[in-house]
Amino acid sequence: MRTIKPTRTMTAAVLAAGCLGLAGAPAMAQQTSAAASGAATKPKAFPLSVAAKTWTVAAGGTLVLDGDLALSGDDALEINGTAEKPCTLVGNGHQIKTKGNWTGHVTATHCTFKQLGKTQAVIKVPNPGTWPGFKIDDPDVPAFVMTGQRAADWTFQDCTFDQCSFLVFNANGQSTLAFRHNTVLANALFPVSEQPAASRPCINVSGSSTAKKFFQGNRVYKGECCFQAANAMIGGDRDAESNVIIGLRAKIRASGRGTVIRGNYVHVLLPGSDISPHFAYWSQVSTFEPGDTLAEHNVIRDGEWIVRFVEGEFRYNLICDINDHDLCQNGSIGKIHHNIFFGSKPNHAQGSMGGCIAIVYKPKTPGGGVEIYNNTFDGCGRLAVPAVEVGKEGFVKTFRNNVAFNFALGEKFGKGPAAMVRPNFFEEFSAPLPERMGYADYNLFYNPKSKSTMNYALGVAGKTLRKDAGFALNDVERGGAVDQQVDPRFAGPLPTAFPFKDEDIQSGKVTVSQMLAQFRRAYTPAAGSPLVAAGDPADGDGADIGAIGAGKPHKDDCFGRLAARPGKQGERRPPHAPGAAAGSLQGQ
Repeated sequence: MRTIKPTRTMTAAVLAAGCLGLAGAPAMAQQTSAAASGAATKPKAFPLSVAAKTWTVAAGGTLVLDGDLALSGDDALEINGTAEKPCTLVGNGHQIKTKGNWTGHVTATHCTFKQLGKTQAVIKVPNPGTWPGFKIDDPDVPAFVMTGQRAADWTFQDCTFDQCSFLVFNANGQSTLAFRHNTVLANALFPVSEQPAASRPCINVSGSSTAKKFFQGNRVYKGECCFQAANAMIGGDRDAESNVIIGLRAKIRASGRGTVIRGNYVHVLLPGSDISPHFAYWSQVSTFEPGDTLAEHNVIRDGEWIVRFVEGEFRYNLICDINDHDLCQNGSIGKIHHNIFFGSKPNHAQGSMGGCIAIVYKPKTPGGGVEIYNNTFDGCGRLAVPAVEVGKEGFVKTFRNNVAFNFALGEKFGKGPAAMVRPNFFEEFSAPLPERMGYADYNLFYNPKSKSTMNYALGVAGKTLRKDAGFALNDVERGGAVDQQVDPRFAGPLPTAFPFKDEDIQSGKVTVSQMLAQFRRAYTPAAGSPLVAAGDPADGDGADIGAIGAGKPHKDDCFGRLAARPGKQGERRPPHAPGAAAGSLQGQ
């Protein structure tokens, strides 16, 4: 094993092929204190052991790369910093990568990575107002670009990435990743621009491995975090495991059976008071794409589409500060329930907005459709858009137990009348209503600031509005007038803007569980509220209307209870999607 002593600064130079018996392998070279003072010294190569190819940096040590560090076979890199004696790795624009079928491990604790990788992309924008008006001339150099086979492993804990490029980990076989309590600074070298195609993710985890992977307690201040892998835990049950992701193109994008996104704070920054704009717009800004995963107990802020492409289960989340388009854009798939859609005004210029939830794609299978239930939609006295907007090919399988209140609709929305549940903005329609819902009942509407108080501009096949069970007969009040408006009577006080500061969230002064708990208190039904016990009886005894219940406890009433996650005394574990593997990481 090759050990680097903490009192010396080492360099890794890429040797000529075949040197010391390891083709293309980097050698360690020692720099004395004379070298540190500027005196010329000849690097001395450390002996390499073919049988034990482990690069080791002892506590307090520094590793300086003079070339790429390529690991192959069962090669390993171990950086053993401590809080008292942290390590440093200076990349000088080089990268750490793998060759062939690598099966080793990388372990780094309490290390600052500096200038690892670099940006080579030259982006030309001859006409920024034209979509194809940009060109990428050269590829980027990631900081880490590694593919693991068999039981390869990456472990990073309490590390800082300072002026580094992005990270790529391709986990195959039963490779594992644990990336915990690390910080990616906003000075990261990878490109993030107004065009998504010219931007890079901060970290990209992919591969066929079904072993557990963990991304927890990190602070990421630039770019998206992308996971295309099974059984990843992004966040966790405790505030200490929450990822805080704030910055340009900040985002979580995930897919993979058994992957869970829990307890994170994601806030994308946009031109305006957030950043100085060098373009008048940023294109295709979406903030949270959970795919086929379970996504719960997250706080998600800002963007043109804040949430997109829910194909699994999306619950107990707070979505707020819409910039443009939709709070959620989706296909006719997935479950969206027990969330608060909070239409607060962000602190920058806004574009045109569509429905809070816009369903734009047809069902993937016959008889399919998105399920939207037990959500609270708060227009904050300013949103002039539907709660749900369904395109010509879209279908809502069920819309039940929802609250849509405090909107400020005009008389029209696009080519048709304004309504809380209606067709696409560009559609002209008339009676009979387009039949794009399979079930719509046990909802409550209250929008006294609206010029139009129309609740439904979509129909249910074979049902008459407010006459038949399954089409608003049981909306509050049961059997009442068409377009009836009833005050939901929340406990309050209701916020009109997001009440927390990013700097307090970054410092840990305010946690995700505290944010969600405050919104829970505000949107809990007050005594005598018509929401209590008024939900669909098919959802079980004690079902309420809205994201948060009161009165008799209900198993799904979990919004704002991240800190009292299942497994804790006196609390129940909320169920995961039936038949899915999303619960495979429970208790981790």
